Amino acid sequence: MRPVLYVAISFFYLCSIAQEVPIDKHKLGVKTSINISSILGSELQNPRPKFGYTAGAFFIYQTDNKWNLYTELLGNFKGANFSNGDTGYSRIALFYVDLAIMPMYKFNEGKTSVCLGPYASYLGLSSLFIGDKKKAELNDLDFKNYDIGVGAYYQISGKNMSFQVGTKMGLTNVNEDVNFVGYFPKTGTNGIIRNVSLEIGMLF
Repeated sequence: MRPVLYVAISFFYLCSIAQEVPIDKHKLGVKTSINISSILGSELQNPRPKFGYTAGAFFIYQTDNKWNLYTELLGNFKGANFSNGDTGYSRIALFYVDLAIMPMYKFNEGKTSVCLGPYASYLGLSSLFIGDKKKAELNDLDFKNYDIGVGAYYQISGKNMSFQVGTKMGLTNVNEDVNFVGYFPKTGTNGIIRNVSLEIGMLF
């Protein structure tokens, strides 16, 4: 929990100084978005999309040409819903801290841009829900503490706000001996678990 608390404090610090950084050359700001996430792989059965959100800070290192560098540090609530009946596991809620570093290419006189590059995630919280219960049945699931993947964004830049849509695909099998003993469907097969999400956000 200490790394998560440290990053949360960093978020507030970055947000407080975002307006103090000159925007004529580089840009530091705040990003917030909704996301639709799910889990891919063979370990967990009948996954469905889950709505979540992200919030944090971004920094764009701008050069004098069309190639720039986009970075972000975000808190990311994701996971998946599952269609496993009233007695099966129905939702996995995950909280990650994401760090992304992506080359950015600007076109259309800088009004639009695309980003593509790697990201790394640290898992802070994980919970399992059964049926329609509101309280988590299990916490601290056997997911790996890290995830590494590839992200891609398309961005439309405005004077005071930018619109961004994109996706993140985890390349790491985050299964670290997941086994929900006594809960349906069967787990503990050492199958693959990968995170995937679609983000729609605004940058200030």
